[in-house]
Amino acid sequence: MGKIQHDLSEGISILRKEGTSLFLKTMTEVDMLKFRYDLHKVGSQLSDFYRELGERFTEAIVKKDHGFLSKQETKDLIERIDTVRIDEEKYKKELDDLRDLQKDKGG
Repeated sequence: MGKIQHDLSEGISILRKEGTSLFLKTMTEVDMLKFRYDLHKVGSQLSDFYRELGERFTEAIVKKDHGFLSKQETKDLIERIDTVRIDEEKYKKELDDLRDLQKDKGG
């Protein structure tokens, strides 16, 4: 009876360890998917902002508006671009960190 109890205890211990490992690996994958999605959204935002800035710039050239860059709405747009670029770098770093974590764990 002692041998069976020992084997069961050892089996449960292995299941816990493997279950925890699988859970952590799955959570890492889920986090990576989330950051990839966030990175895609940020890239889309940047594309929209750059397009808007380009359209404004083109319009300013046509209208010979030399004060284009000093207008508040242009400054606000450039600030939004900078903010989104900071977010983009954050998501890229998070993805790199998760990839490194997977490499370290052999996943």
